[in-house]
Amino acid sequence: MQDVSDRFLPALASAHGSVVQVDVLYDGDVVSADIAITDGSVSVDRGSDIRRAASVTVPDPSVFPHLETDPFAPYGQELYIQSGIRHLDGSTELVPLGFFVITEVSGNVHTGPLTIEAQGREYLVKAEPFTVPTSTNTFATVAAFVEDAILDAIPSASFVDDSTHGVDSIPTTTFDTSKDRWAALQECAKSIGAELFVNAEGTFVLTDVPDPLVQPIVWDVTTGASGVMVSAARSLSADGVYNRVVATGENAADNVAPVMGEWTISDPTDPLRYGGPFGRRTKMFSSDLITSGAKAITAARALLLVYRSPNQTLELGTVPNPALDAGDCIRVAYANGDPPELHVVQSFDVPLAVGGQFTINTVSGREDVE
Repeated sequence: MQDVSDRFLPALASAHGSVVQVDVLYDGDVVSADIAITDGSVSVDRGSDIRRAASVTVPDPSVFPHLETDPFAPYGQELYIQSGIRHLDGSTELVPLGFFVITEVSGNVHTGPLTIEAQGREYLVKAEPFTVPTSTNTFATVAAFVEDAILDAIPSASFVDDSTHGVDSIPTTTFDTSKDRWAALQECAKSIGAELFVNAEGTFVLTDVPDPLVQPIVWDVTTGASGVMVSAARSLSADGVYNRVVATGENAADNVAPVMGEWTISDPTDPLRYGGPFGRRTKMFSSDLITSGAKAITAARALLLVYRSPNQTLELGTVPNPALDAGDCIRVAYANGDPPELHVVQSFDVPLAVGGQFTINTVSGREDVE
């Protein structure tokens, strides 16, 4: 969850107002501040290549762009969106929802409104494939290569390595001409048990895959007079769920023979245990960036966190919380007296209009035993 004051979360469960601010940036400068909008939303999804996306409705048809440099044109312009609450004392507290590259503008030029579609900054990396064969052999670490490849596509980008294994040496491999740059960097992240995305502040972040067993609880979602829950729908599924991941690698450039590592659900009390009633369900992953058994195990362990998690999902309707982030762990307490559960936030949409629905989709549901 993003940094907020001590009174932010309590205010969500009591009387408060909503505040949204949308600015337009061009070449790093604000060219239109606090624009008027009538509707819109920001979607956040851990399962998407581009984690954050936005759609905004602008009522004024006179701002429809005519020149490539006009504020709402899709030629390098960005939306910077913030959302928050107005406390009862009149003060406001905003948190960033993201920086979004405008990709499409449409609408009636006479009467409006205009609809602006925009994507997170990953979009710019995906748009710039490797134009020459690109080798990792001149870089000392995984994080160094990832950062350089990002800066090659977006020279003004900022990058943070919060991962455990980003400082590991990177094996030698070459990404061919026309290779999807973002897909290559995602492979680098997976090979060290990490994920790569752009956060709400517009920074590219390399960080470990969230582990629901150790994640801190950032928000209590409850019912009742002081609660924030509006609705809850649970589901259980076997689709896409695995109880074993086997990671393999082979790297001729570094003269590394084939290696293998695995991670398995082996707890005899876990209903999804490998070889138990759920059976044997193995997911394979291979990369020439995996050059040792230890690296293979690291990748397999992180991937198993992803591939076992869809077994229990929850769709929650709550009071909008713009400070929430994908990967957060929340505690959910139902009105029917069932034990509280811990869930990892997978996706949600933040409404930009008053009264809009806020729906959270979670994975990795488990009973809170503490």
